[in-house]
Amino acid sequence: MARKFNLRQFQTELSERLQAAVMAPAQASRLGFQAAGANWLVSLEEIDEVMPLPEIVATPGAKRWFRGMTNIRGNLYAVTDLSDFLEGAPTQESADSRLLLVHRKHGVNAGLIVQRSLGLRQISQFEPLGAQAKWPCGANRFRESDDTDWIEIDLARLLADPAFLSVEAQ
Repeated sequence: MARKFNLRQFQTELSERLQAAVMAPAQASRLGFQAAGANWLVSLEEIDEVMPLPEIVATPGAKRWFRGMTNIRGNLYAVTDLSDFLEGAPTQESADSRLLLVHRKHGVNAGLIVQRSLGLRQISQFEPLGAQAKWPCGANRFRESDDTDWIEIDLARLLADPAFLSVEAQ
């Protein structure tokens, strides 16, 4: 026998769930990744996409950490090896290596090579440790319950860093 559907009850329950969702604290998801021997977090609002490494065309006369250009669906992206830029040691590319595409709101087509993606993390479950000082693009530090340390990357600061903008070899 078919079950009766009560439209009024459904609408009331839906309205209650929507209000509860609005009132609940936002779960601030961050994408975790590894680069420069550290665990990093980036806000999902700061990146457009995470993808396996595409073919990258080297750019003559550029610093080693500036890997070159790649074409993603008809758009050219400048590709930087984040580990090499921060630490001076190139990323050892593997099947786990990824390219993070910087969100278009920053006004640049930039991609960052990282060692690997570590999936989504809920920053509300981390213990804040204060500001990070080792790298200019590092913002806040956090500790996960298993004592894993994380650094939140400030992409706007990275993209404005004169050293990051100066890709020509000396």
